[in-house]
Amino acid sequence: MTDKDQIQSIITAYLSGKATNEERRELEDWVSQSSDNERCFQEMRNIWQVMNPAFNPSEINVFEARKNILANIAATKRNMVRRLVVYWQRAAAILIIPLLIFCTYLYLDKDSGLYDTIEYQEVKSPHGTFSEVRLPDGTNVWLNGGSSLKYPLVFRKGERDVYLNGEGYFEVQSDKENPFIVKTGQVILKATGTAFNIEAYNKDSITSVTMVNGKIDVAFGNSSPVAMVPGERASFNSLTNRCQIIKTDPYKWCAWKDGLMIFRDDPLSYVFKRLGLTFNVNIELKDSTLADAPYRATFEYESLDEILRLLRLSAPLSFKQNKRVKDKNNTYEKQTIEVYRDKR
Repeated sequence: MTDKDQIQSIITAYLSGKATNEERRELEDWVSQSSDNERCFQEMRNIWQVMNPAFNPSEINVFEARKNILANIAATKRNMVRRLVVYWQRAAAILIIPLLIFCTYLYLDKDSGLYDTIEYQEVKSPHGTFSEVRLPDGTNVWLNGGSSLKYPLVFRKGERDVYLNGEGYFEVQSDKENPFIVKTGQVILKATGTAFNIEAYNKDSITSVTMVNGKIDVAFGNSSPVAMVPGERASFNSLTNRCQIIKTDPYKWCAWKDGLMIFRDDPLSYVFKRLGLTFNVNIELKDSTLADAPYRATFEYESLDEILRLLRLSAPLSFKQNKRVKDKNNTYEKQTIEVYRDKR
């Protein structure tokens, strides 16, 4: 339906309780077509509820109530009690009527159910840096460069679901009755009160979870949940549908939240993959014999250029940094850096 006047007429009929079954179905279809339609409906509903309360405040006969109360007051105390009654009646007229309107709104809004939606907030961390987020339940989340987190503005009872793309370190506020659930493209992680790190970039086939403390249950792909304990790191490959769990030093994998990038005899292929995800560049190894070469270093708050300079000083490597070019959509593509073995 595209006729604006027609849809406004149907919304009015629905809010006034006069819509037919066919009109209700047509309205449901229209609202589900786009977020703009849903927002339009919510705005009209809010306006309607303010302009058309569920009852008429004039129907509350304050003066009749006053008369009935005063009739039972002893004559000797009439003047003093009358002043008190008038005061409290005015206070009731001011306080009770808005309270009744608010309670009625909450009741109707809860019972309607049909258009009760959850409002989400999305936070994105720029490449080459990291950001800290505090969720409504008190949980703290650090987002690495190029990562995003989507979460409700208010957690409902029984559910604390968030959606991660990229890398995040979570310190979950303990609440056993309301489990904390992190969802990514390949993983569903369930926790109550614990700390862990997740690497889950949508463009990467590898999703990894590292336990710091507490206990979590993780389901990789379509598999059953697996319990993880501190010091374990699980890596799931969506291409092979295989998961590997190893013992590790957890801090190595979450030190980035403190501005550190730690490599401990990691293959250069992983080092360059990590740099590419963090700084949003394509790093290509032009000599395949370099891929498995171990590398050991710790970088602290270093820029990409500085890290490449230090790599060149500490390993037989040379780099060719190509200029960024525009694609057919007039958008700049990611920079490509070529890595060669230095024959010095």
